[in-house]
Amino acid sequence: MARPVDLARRVEEACLNGWPALRQVWFDGWLLRFSEGHTRRSNSVTPLAPSRHDLRDKVACCEALYASAGLPLIVRVPTMAETGLDAGLDALGYAAEDETCVIYRDLDGSLLERGDTELADGIPSEAWLDAHARFTGNAASGHSVQRKILAALAVPAVFAAARTADGGIGSVAFGAVHDRIVCLNLVATDPAVRRRGLSRRTVSAVLAWAQAAGAAAACLPVVASNAPAIALYRQLGFNTELYRYHYRRRGDPRLSARLG
Repeated sequence: MARPVDLARRVEEACLNGWPALRQVWFDGWLLRFSEGHTRRSNSVTPLAPSRHDLRDKVACCEALYASAGLPLIVRVPTMAETGLDAGLDALGYAAEDETCVIYRDLDGSLLERGDTELADGIPSEAWLDAHARFTGNAASGHSVQRKILAALAVPAVFAAARTADGGIGSVAFGAVHDRIVCLNLVATDPAVRRRGLSRRTVSAVLAWAQAAGAAAACLPVVASNAPAIALYRQLGFNTELYRYHYRRRGDPRLSARLG
């Protein structure tokens, strides 16, 4: 059986591959990701290995790279990051903001069923993208960058859409598989038809697709304060919290890109 920290690192890898960046730089064990400001996950630094360089110098180098892209430096700190990183960043004036849980479930056992949910492999349709933008209030500029991020996926992916009784798309979700783990993202439902089981249908369909494709487990990030979403995912078998992450930055957190 894998140690919890080893499993967490595998899941983190699946999450990074399941929501790629448009550009990235490796620097002394840190992964710097750049995606034109759309979502913090794809426009922040994720520490993945212990540092050799002095933290102050390293942060200054990262600040310069992000400034050249017109972005603030945001550091995404998972709980398995190197010891002392939070304290070091705090001393440099990088305040913590927002916390996200990464939750997990096995896909072994009985076969899952996709039901009547529509699935599209590879890339999403324009109708899928438009529906997600409507449900989340995504601006036109964000819609364009999101399309580019999804086109940058280099692992198998599926896009699910559940329709309402009148034939319109009521809920969407997508999943990408890496190392036999499917990472779910962009789960969104039309506010006008919430609490009708549509999110459950889309997530279940993605899990069924992943299981048929050979995935043995599933994970997804969810904001720690989003109790209704966490309750839904628990009903769908996501009963294990593997780790958490939060962001650190200087300045006003209201200037943040969209949380993702």
